[in-house]
Parts: sequence; C-alpha cells; structure tokens
Amino acid sequence: MPKRKMRPNYAVAIALALLFSLAALWQPLPLASLELSLFDASMNLPYGGKDVPGPVILIEIDEKSTGKLGSWPWPRRFLAEMVTILAGDGAKVIGLDIPLLEKESNQGLQALRGFKEKFHAYSFSRKDEGLRPWVLENLGEIEENLDSDRILVEKTKQAGNVVFPAFITNGRHGTGAVEDDRPLLRSVVLKGESLKVWGHEAIDRVSAPFTELSQSALALGHTALSLNKGMEGRSHALFVPYKTGLLPSFPLQTVISFLGANSKQFSVEGSRVDILDFSVPLWQGEMLVDHRRSASPVPRYSFSDVLLAKKVPSSARGKIVLVGLNLEETPKILTPLGSAVPPVELHANIIQAFLAKRFITRPSSMVWLELGAFWVIGLFAAYCFARYGRWSRLIGILGLFVLVLGAGFFLFSQGVWAKTGSIALFVLALYPTLCLSMFFSGERAGGESMEVTRQLGIGLQEHGLLDQALEQFRKLPLDQEARNLLYNLGLECESRGMNDKALIAYKAIQKGGKFQDLDERILRLETLDDAPPAVAQAEAEEELQVKPDEEEPIRKIGRYEVIQELGRGSMGLVYKALDPKLNRLLAIKTVRFSDEFDPDVVQEVRSRFFREAEIAGRLSHPSIVTVYDVGEDQDLTYMAMEFLDGDDLEKFIRKENLLPLRKVLEVVARIADALDFAHKAGVIHRDIKPANIMLLKEGGVKVTDFGIAKAVSSSRTRTGVILGTPNYMSPEQIMGQKIDYRTDIFSLGVLFFQSMTGQLPFHGDNLSTLLYEITQVKHPSVRELAENIPKACEQIVDKALAKHPDQRFSSAGEIGRLARLIISKMDQVKSQRSARGRAS
Repeated sequence: MPKRKMRPNYAVAIALALLFSLAALWQPLPLASLELSLFDASMNLPYGGKDVPGPVILIEIDEKSTGKLGSWPWPRRFLAEMVTILAGDGAKVIGLDIPLLEKESNQGLQALRGFKEKFHAYSFSRKDEGLRPWVLENLGEIEENLDSDRILVEKTKQAGNVVFPAFITNGRHGTGAVEDDRPLLRSVVLKGESLKVWGHEAIDRVSAPFTELSQSALALGHTALSLNKGMEGRSHALFVPYKTGLLPSFPLQTVISFLGANSKQFSVEGSRVDILDFSVPLWQGEMLVDHRRSASPVPRYSFSDVLLAKKVPSSARGKIVLVGLNLEETPKILTPLGSAVPPVELHANIIQAFLAKRFITRPSSMVWLELGAFWVIGLFAAYCFARYGRWSRLIGILGLFVLVLGAGFFLFSQGVWAKTGSIALFVLALYPTLCLSMFFSGERAGGESMEVTRQLGIGLQEHGLLDQALEQFRKLPLDQEARNLLYNLGLECESRGMNDKALIAYKAIQKGGKFQDLDERILRLETLDDAPPAVAQAEAEEELQVKPDEEEPIRKIGRYEVIQELGRGSMGLVYKALDPKLNRLLAIKTVRFSDEFDPDVVQEVRSRFFREAEIAGRLSHPSIVTVYDVGEDQDLTYMAMEFLDGDDLEKFIRKENLLPLRKVLEVVARIADALDFAHKAGVIHRDIKPANIMLLKEGGVKVTDFGIAKAVSSSRTRTGVILGTPNYMSPEQIMGQKIDYRTDIFSLGVLFFQSMTGQLPFHGDNLSTLLYEITQVKHPSVRELAENIPKACEQIVDKALAKHPDQRFSSAGEIGRLARLIISKMDQVKSQRSARGRAS
C-alpha cells in the first residue's frame, strides 16, 4: 500500500486555525455576539461557591409607593425623612441612587419668598410695628417647612454617611457643569500617575447633585454602566478618569465608604484593583459583573412601607441601604440573565458580588491559551482524520465540540471567562473542511484504510500470496482481530514449510503479550533454524537427484491426438489436437493439479473443475467458446474445446498496435453480449482479460475459460500464483468479498480502458500497491491519455470501473447496447462527411 501523505490535511488545518485565530483577535460582530451569548448562558448557571447573605438592602420607589404618597417626583422632605429613618436604624452607608441635579421647583416657596421681600419693604405705622417680628418669625418657619432641599441637605449632613450619584452622558460630557466641583474632586482617588493605566480620555464635565447637597454628601460616584460597547449590564466601569485622578463608580464609592478605606489603601494595575484585602480582576479596565443566581438575593422593600412604618423590616444596622427608582417609566438595563432591571438593582447586585468577592476574571494569558487551542486542536484533528473512519471522526468532532463548550462552562463556574465559542465553531468547521481536503487530495481515513488493509491481506492469503498477506497484516493495529489473522497466517506458513515467515508473524503477535501457544511455537521454530533438520538434508538430497533433461513430448491426451503445442496458460499447457472419431480439430487445455495445489485440496479442486466445466459446457452463444469434453488422463486433467483460428486480444493492447476505436467498440459489445448471456444463465466468468478474448480471422469474437477461475479461485496453490489476473480483478474480488456478475463488468471496463489507451487504468510497483490502487484510487481519464475518444466512451468506462458494485451498470447488456449506439453515431457522422465530400 502506498504511503499516504498527510501534508494536505495539515496545510488545511493550519490555514483554518490561522483564519480563526485572526477572527478571534479581531472579533467581528457575529463572533462577538456568539461569545456574549455564551457569556450570558454561563451566567445562568447556578452559583457553586459558598453563599453568604450580603450586607445590602434595597428600598425601591415603586408603583406601590406612588399609589400611597402621590406621583413622582415627591417633595424631597420624603427623602430627608427616609435618610433620618435609616440613620436612626443604624445603616452604615446610605446610597440615594436618585438624580437630584437641580434644586426643587416649589412655586409656593417662591411666592412666600416674594411676599417676605415685599413685607420687609412695607412701612408699618407705629401702632402696627410690633407685628413685624412675629410675622417674619412665622414666615421663616413656613419657609423652612416648604424648603425640602434645605431639609434634605441638613438631614444628609446629620447622617454623615450618604453617597450620591454623579451622571455622565454620551461617554464624556454631562448635561450640565458643576458650579463647585470640590465635592467631586474630594471623591477622586489615585491622583496623577494612575491615569496612565486607563485607555480613556479624562472627563471634565459631570452632572452631580446641586452644590449644597454635594457638599453635604459623604462621597459622590459616577453611574456610567460600561465604557466598552456591548458590555452594558455585563461589565462595570469601576473608575472613570476625571481631571487629575480617577472617579469611582457609585457602587464602588459605596463599598469604599462601607469598608472605611482611604486613598492610601488603593492600588491599581492594568489587570486588577486592590482595596484593602479585596483584589478585583479587571477586563479592559472594567469589572465583569457576576449576576449568577444566589440563594441569598438582596432584600427589597417598598419605600412607602418603610416610610410609614418608620423602620426597615429587617434591621439596617451595619448595612448598606440603597434607595432608588423602580417605576414603570424608569429606564431598565438588560442583564445576562435575560431580565431588565432598574439601575439601583444593578448597583445593589454589583455591591453584593463585590463584598462577597464573587468576581469573574479573564486573565491576559487567556487570549494566548485560546489561540493555542486553535492550533493544537487543528493539528490533532488533521492527525486523527487520516487514521479513523467517518463515524469515528464525526463522533470525535461532536465529542470535542461538547468538550470545548463544557470546558468553557466549567471555567466560568470557577469564575474564569474563556471565549470558547470561536473554538467550538472552529471544531465544527474542521469536519467538513478536512473531509473535503481528503476528498480532493485522494486521502483515505485510517479506519477505512485499516479495513482495506485487512481485506487485502485476507484476499492475498486466500490467493496463496502469504508473503504479501503478512506484509498487509503487519500494518494493522495489534488488536485481537489482527493477532488472530497473524496467527492463522503463521499456521499456514508453517504448513507450507515457510518457517521464517511463520516466525515473523508469531513475533509480531508476541509484541502484544501472551497468545495461545505462541511461546512454544516460536521456541520450536527458532530451534529448527539453529540446527539443520534431517528434513532439510533430505530435501537437499532430493534436489540433487538427477532429473531427465526433457520430458517426452505428449502424443495423446485421452482419445485426442496431439498435433502441436499452442501455448502455456497460468496452470498448464494448451494443445492443438484432433478428435479421431469426428475428424475435428480442437484445442485442449491441460492442468496437472498435483503440481499446482497442496495434496489436501487436489481432489476438491479437481471435482469443482469438472462441475464448473460442465456448467460452462452448457453455454451456447456465438461469442462463447464451445466446450466439447472434460476428462483425465492419468494425473493430467484436460478440457477439450472449440479450436479458434485467430489471435487473442493481448496482441492488440499495446500502444503501437491498437485496434481502431470502432473495432474496439465492436469487440467490447460482443464480449458484453457473451457475459450478459452467461450471467443470465447463472455463470460468472471471474477472469475477463485480453488473453481470454480471441479475435477470429473470419471476424468473430470468442470469450474463453468460463468456469475455470471459479473452480480454483478459493484453493491454495503450491507456487503462490494468484489465480485470476490482478490487473483486471474487481475491488470486491481482491478483498475476498462475495461477488456477483458485476465483477465481470469491472473487468470488462479495465479491458475497454486498455484497448483504447494502450495502458492499464491501475499500476503498482508491486502487487500490494496494485491492489491498493484498484480498491482505493480513481482511474485516470481516458480522454487525457488518448486522443479522439468520445465523451460517451469515457462515461462507459467510468461507470464500469466504479469501486462499489451498486454504482456500476446493472447488466453487461447495457454496455453492449451503448457500444453499438456509439458505433451507429460514428457511422452516421462518417457517412455525412462522405456525402459532403462528394458534394464538394
């Protein structure tokens, strides 16, 4: 079997790996969407870590609250009262996650202040002057009660633990500038040198709460979701660059306040942020938010319930309490869990995950591991594809696909995000790509190749070619079946005296461990090799016996008088003889079975020969040679048949002596007719070849040797001659499979190919290579090897030479009809040309 080159498969795998590597780095939209979909699917897996209730409480301004307290926005005294309640309940940090950018617009308060100014300017009489202080005092009290902003500022100062959000719009600029940005600058951390670690432009305009409220706040934090496109709800920008430093996000600022950390307890690197004992992994400068469902979700309460009860149902002592909007008109953020949540809920989840140290990380080395996976998987697949059958390949690819996705989900469950979507897609793309590569390069998969090797070995052993069979069996993986095949072959080699070959077979089996009586057989054979046995000496003496220089020529076979020797066949001589009773010339084919076959099968072969010859003798067709008689003369078996005056087709298959195409088609048509007749009578020839086709001088065509091939095909020869001509054998015949009439159609296709081109469709430096070509390699194009061959002829050859019998012609008669149709077309064209020539 020829050595298969693996380069095409490897080249295709490398090219595909390179393509996917570039795509993974570039992340085109479809691929990015796939990775984000897998990210979201992974986030829906349950959290497998230790689940501890978090210190976060969420109070929502919801539809229930507006139903009780009136439509939003409310007077800010409600917020002030909530701050007082929470501070009194022991909340460690209060986060008012509500936009309070401008002071409250209160027309009553404005009217009151206008009246107060006019009252100051009014001139009272001496009698009424005493009313002025009293009126101003009461107006002041009313003004204080109506000024909700002032109340909120005061309550915020009193609490001393309130964090407010600052808003950034369109990535860089806010909706309004802060009159006094000192509160924002006070909230900035890591000033100066830390800016270089962020790849974003510094933001110089932020919308913060109005000045008095900002000044009363413990800290301010930005509310930008993510600075990375498409990652909103998935990642969170812990910082944004603001002027000379980094402004923490609202959730992070809340955490910082909760932990009591100061700027000296911060450190930031490109891949992580360290705050006290918290090390937060970053991806592209942001924290990947862990939304995985927890058994301890954030407790949630309605604003109105807390306000009316004057306390939080579960104690807020030592906890973080976030107050925010969750109304129908509140903008929502889509999370990987598929639910849309208000910003305050997202912020609560971020804080909860942060304090529980539930982080999703994507190490910078992960990119290189993913790129390496493309190359390792690609080269591994290229290696395996040529060694396994199609089903093994398909199962392997599907298994690898599931393994890659499973590895991604497992890593995510451990808090590591690996982009396995592109790798899984690459695995799926490998199957059709490598299959097409193998198809166009003519490679065969190893599983299929090993089956071919096994069948070839069995076929060669059946034909008595034990050396070649041993060569094939040694290529097989050393499993139980291969060991059995080698053992049986070794036994047969022993029986034929081929001890060296038997020893090679046994030692090949021994590599797989103990097997039956192998050790005893090897020891015995090695002993025989070391000491020349008496048998060998006897054989040597027998070899030296004087043999007659020449046997006496045969004068008579049975009742037939031999006239002359016509030639030598594969197993005997052919004579021209005379039947004295009928005074008829005939040809006699002889075979001495005792010379050709082992003694234990001679009688079986002889009986089968007579039986098949009798069947063939009943075939009566103009293109099939007539068999008159079969018999034995001492140990010589013979077949008397019609004497043919002509030449066999061997004379006309050389390039320098090819028949005209029309004559070739005529010969093929007659052979096809003969085969079709025999097939319908239940007879398969099994050895169609030029030597068995006679072209008579009077123009006829005769097919010879019907039945002989079948009579001897399954018996062991002494000489190791293959019975049946390998060049013309069908794939199923070589592989020892069950054959039918379609094996003759294949042989006829080979003969047709050779008659047109002067060469065989299959070649090999040795028998093994030839048999591999016949069973596995497509024949070359007839029209590329010979000029002026009609397309129809090539189509006939291609169909006749199909590897699988089902793809060949359904009968030999079809070939005959098509050949005659081509002859008719050729004659028609020739007559038209002649007519045009005469006309001109």
